[in-house]
Amino acid sequence: MAINEQTTDNQTRVVMERKKRPLHAQIVSFGAVLLLSIVIIVILDLGLTAFTLFVGGAQAGLNLLTPVQLPIGGELPLGSVVLLITGIVCNGSFVLSVLLWVALKRKVFLLKSGRILQKLLVFFFCLIVFFVGGIGYGILFFFGAFLASPHFTVNWKKKQVQIYRLAITLPIIVWMILEVAITNGNVGFNLLPDSLMLTGASVFRDAGIGWVSFAALGFIIPLFLMLPRIFIELWKFRPNIESFWREFLYHPLGMVGLVIITSIVLMAVLAPWIAPYHWGDGSLAIEDLYQPPSAEHLLGTNHRGEDIFSRFIYGAQISLLVGLAASVTSVFLGTFIGLFSGYYGGVVDTILMRITDVFLCLPTLPLMLIFLVLFGQGLQNVIFVIALLGWTGTARMVRSEALSLRERPLTEAAHALGASDTYILFKHIMPNTFPLILANMILGVVNAILGEAGIAFLGFVDIHGQPSWGIILHWAWKNAALLGNKWWWFIPPGLFIMLTTLGFVFISHTADKVVNPRLRGRRG
Repeated sequence: MAINEQTTDNQTRVVMERKKRPLHAQIVSFGAVLLLSIVIIVILDLGLTAFTLFVGGAQAGLNLLTPVQLPIGGELPLGSVVLLITGIVCNGSFVLSVLLWVALKRKVFLLKSGRILQKLLVFFFCLIVFFVGGIGYGILFFFGAFLASPHFTVNWKKKQVQIYRLAITLPIIVWMILEVAITNGNVGFNLLPDSLMLTGASVFRDAGIGWVSFAALGFIIPLFLMLPRIFIELWKFRPNIESFWREFLYHPLGMVGLVIITSIVLMAVLAPWIAPYHWGDGSLAIEDLYQPPSAEHLLGTNHRGEDIFSRFIYGAQISLLVGLAASVTSVFLGTFIGLFSGYYGGVVDTILMRITDVFLCLPTLPLMLIFLVLFGQGLQNVIFVIALLGWTGTARMVRSEALSLRERPLTEAAHALGASDTYILFKHIMPNTFPLILANMILGVVNAILGEAGIAFLGFVDIHGQPSWGIILHWAWKNAALLGNKWWWFIPPGLFIMLTTLGFVFISHTADKVVNPRLRGRRG
């Protein structure tokens, strides 16, 4: 808001005028909110689809590939039916949530109704643990979520509450430990029956009612009912995005990085239209192998007669996908570990930080290779192993920031007003760690892209599937492109790996300056 003083007939009138926002800032903020919303919906849809297949196939024991005869003739795999049903449920829940939000004017998220939705989400999460993780883990999670502090313990002393919790949880934990140690040990016979370590899905599957496991999918309804709240919070974040963008424009280095990354992302998204051939199209005819650059093949052909330029364009998709997915996963994991460790301190801090120290001491590359050899070389395994070994730096930095923030007057005031630990963590402490999280996420993309390129170059990924830049380098090395002076085979992917990492480093450096006033400096 801007103050405008107007003088009329010896009288001064103060008029509050809304400050005009630049059009480009509004476009950027709106586009960012829209893009984030689409990403959230796509991730939820993919995650729910994968979870449905996992529960139905691996847990419920249903053969999702068994064909179903259609009334009009032909057949349809049951897996497609499951996906179709899941899509209908998800989309219907989303539409219902939007209608409820409009009809109730956001009151669905307030007070009692909002708490009910949160409780439903927690309940279905416990149900998922029960069906997929194990009966014992499900009982422990359910107790921790709903019965750890019941109403009848309000007037109890702290020691009495601790005794109550131990009396319930300790026998379950001891039974589970004994079950693992004795039942699965080399004692030659079972002293304890399999019970708490079994999954709920396996129990129902053995009883012939494996379909009961699909009850865990009920979390779709409260999750999609709460989606509008997420979109509302994103929309409220627009002024912050606009402020960030206006400051970002003053840094040429950041703009150079943004142009580089935007160009590479557009190349990846538009690959089917830019590439002259599909990445797998090739010819084993002698005259089509190892061709040099020409008008027909801008970067020549490889040992299978495939167009290297087309494979290079499609390779941007895999490299960026692995980089972004692994970075988001590792930062998500590191953020929560750092927050809980720094805020709660004590035994929680000691355990989590010792686990972090163990991961810091592990040799990263050998472990990645061993993991991929043991569990498969699929793309999801590559993302998982890079994220699993890349969260420690984020956890350390977020923990140090949380240690500082929990002693601030703002946190103490929230405690005095009766705010819960969860509220303080996610409303006061986590928003203040966003600068660190943002910088680590951008740098995490760099590490993930370089990590994937190194693994692919060594051939520990699916080298016969859609190529990444690392896979192109692998085949160039395997076919002695360097010794044969076939520069068009190894220089373009290597150059774009360097440009991508350089662009993300420029953006990370500029973003750190924008969000950190101490590094921002002064402008004339």
